[in-house]
Amino acid sequence: MMRKVLLVTGALLACACAPVAMAQAVVVRSTGPSAVSYPKGKRLPVNASVVLKAGDVVTVLDRAGTRVLKGAGAFVIDNAVNRDRGAAALLARSLSNPASVRAGAVRSASVRGASASDATLPVSIWIADTTQSGNVCVPRGSDIYLWRGNADARSFTWLTESEGGEMVRMQWPPKTAGIAWPKTMLAPQEGRTYRIYDETAPDKAAEFRIVTLEPEAVPADAAALGTLLLDNGCKAQFDWLAEVLAEPAAE
Repeated sequence: MMRKVLLVTGALLACACAPVAMAQAVVVRSTGPSAVSYPKGKRLPVNASVVLKAGDVVTVLDRAGTRVLKGAGAFVIDNAVNRDRGAAALLARSLSNPASVRAGAVRSASVRGASASDATLPVSIWIADTTQSGNVCVPRGSDIYLWRGNADARSFTWLTESEGGEMVRMQWPPKTAGIAWPKTMLAPQEGRTYRIYDETAPDKAAEFRIVTLEPEAVPADAAALGTLLLDNGCKAQFDWLAEVLAEPAAE
């Protein structure tokens, strides 16, 4: 059984002078008649009013974590919501500890509809998901981890630059969801695109481009961090952030 780790994000020292959040909240997901008005990634400013119809369910990521809004009704996005401070403390603690990233995981039954036996959440958002293509954000000077969702069996993957060059073969031990990027053999370079695939399925490769963030530009609250990830095209990491900070109870 994989050891449960109570850390969410890590690998940077958050600066006290981090920029003010560009949005009070960001829409994580939405279903129902009003979904077209509140698409995923939509920014909601301070004191914005979310008006929902019967059957609507909108999840927003705010400074503390996620909040589920259910219609019909009107909801004001402000700081007056009483919520569990555990998620906020978790985020703040991990952001302030550059040594907190480990190749562990927190099990969750909510990830993409998977069951508790085969679903895991990463302990850090600074990861490259080996099953998804797209941009991967990482703070300058921080380590980056490779991630696989199904960690039951041992497997081997190949990593290389998309344009060709040296190929690195990596082993994933059983019950291991995250391994360190092999930077001594193939250092991740800003702006370059890399290709990774399981050696048993080379036709199912994922490609991701490294986007380097300045540590002082990484905000220490959930909504602003989510906005930063979306603005840099790091969609998979935004999804992980939302999943990890998700609260089961609706407001």
